[in-house]
Amino acid sequence: MKDLRERILKREKRSMDRYKEERDEFEKVMGTPKIEVSVELPKGYEDKREEFLELAKEESFLKDANKALNRVVKKHLKKMKEQTKESEKSK
Repeated sequence: MKDLRERILKREKRSMDRYKEERDEFEKVMGTPKIEVSVELPKGYEDKREEFLELAKEESFLKDANKALNRVVKKHLKKMKEQTKESEKSK
């Protein structure tokens, strides 16, 4: 009975993994483009490892990070646009 249960759970996990992959692929093609960013634990905060990992679930942190990253993205996109205009002028 235990083996049967393990087989079923294993199959469900594979199904969920496949669903997540297909969902991600669909979002790439049809959804809003996204960039996933990896954030490392800052030096000097090694003793706060658990708290750091919990930030990924904290709504207020995610909102603040999104705001900050949106500003950075806009800045870089604007800079890239200006560089493209300058390179077109020089041609």
